[in-house]
Amino acid sequence: MRTRTLSLSLSALSLAALAFLLVACGRRGEEAPSKAEPETPVDVSLTDRRLLYPSPPDMLLTAISAGMPSTGQLQTDVQALLERYLNGPVGETQVQPFPEDARLRAVFVLPGGVVVADLSSAARQGGGADTEMARVYGIVDTVVINFPEVRAVKILVEGQEVETLMGHVDLRRPLPPEMRILTPGLRPDLGAATHGTN
Repeated sequence: MRTRTLSLSLSALSLAALAFLLVACGRRGEEAPSKAEPETPVDVSLTDRRLLYPSPPDMLLTAISAGMPSTGQLQTDVQALLERYLNGPVGETQVQPFPEDARLRAVFVLPGGVVVADLSSAARQGGGADTEMARVYGIVDTVVINFPEVRAVKILVEGQEVETLMGHVDLRRPLPPEMRILTPGLRPDLGAATHGTN
């Protein structure tokens, strides 16, 4: 009698477990289609950006165009621009003034149209006065020519203020763009960009 009662109890438990599994499987089956539904496509607009790299023999900055995603968020878009700038590639007649392992650590936007670009320590390696000018104003002028709302760029290294990268350009304050280091054809464009922010 006890064995029969125990058998009935086990049968009842087995049926309950089977019912639970069927319900659970049914629920999973209902959830699966919602996971398989295609996601809504993200609307990404591309903007033509100009990257200013030096060209021998005079090391004046010349422009190449690069189509880049635009979010409309200044900090995000400047960061993407500078990461692309440091990673290259450059145009056929241009040179990359930064060492290969130089990286952008962070970008901040301050009131008054000032962007802060925090570079890795590799940005200070090698080169002389011309290289330093090309590094500093390659970044400053590239940012301003692409984002007219930016008036100046402050460069940090490893999160710290530095006097210079390599002893020639004073980095203790935010720098406005320098038109004299641009090829003559680019000077009116940068002049218009800086004039629009006054």
